[in-house]
Amino acid sequence: DGLFYDILISNAYCKQFESELCPLSEKQKQNILAYFKDEEVAKILMSRNAEIEKMASEKPPLVIHQTSEVPKEQLLDSIISNYKGKVVYVHLWATWCAPCMNAMQKSRGIKSLMKDKDVVFVYLTDESSPKKLWDEKINGIGGEHYRLNTEQWEYIMDKSGFEAIPSYMFFNKGGKLIKHYTGSQGNQEVLNTLNSLLQE
Repeated sequence: DGLFYDILISNAYCKQFESELCPLSEKQKQNILAYFKDEEVAKILMSRNAEIEKMASEKPPLVIHQTSEVPKEQLLDSIISNYKGKVVYVHLWATWCAPCMNAMQKSRGIKSLMKDKDVVFVYLTDESSPKKLWDEKINGIGGEHYRLNTEQWEYIMDKSGFEAIPSYMFFNKGGKLIKHYTGSQGNQEVLNTLNSLLQE
């Protein structure tokens, strides 16, 4: 009981919002309204929940792909070939990578703006991301997900010249790699690149 417990409860709801992009259930809403004596805290949580509901409705559907049968030399081409006629934005990340997770949250608005356009969001990670945690995180991300084995991951990192994550690749509608870099470039730069590729 008390302020510390109130903070713990609020933090649990915020984790649900930010990490999982999961809105409150009706039961959770009832619990919040019944529990918090400070109506202001309840108002803040409900306000944020409305924002999360909107973002959750706009995120791409979650699709999980298997890559175990694909040779490492053919893997990237095989992935990109699944999205012919679309611009492909590839994000290399891991569940333990704090900059990756921050970038995921900051880029949610990009997905909303690209919702009805020919853009596919593809996410690659490897076995350093624990399977159970990966399953939890990707629910809040949406998009196309691939969990590579170590050999596949290292090959793509080396071939692309990446030494760290988060790293990104942009492919045009013909499947050609147009741009790649490590570290966040900011939402506006990403939007400029995607819109430019869409207009080709």
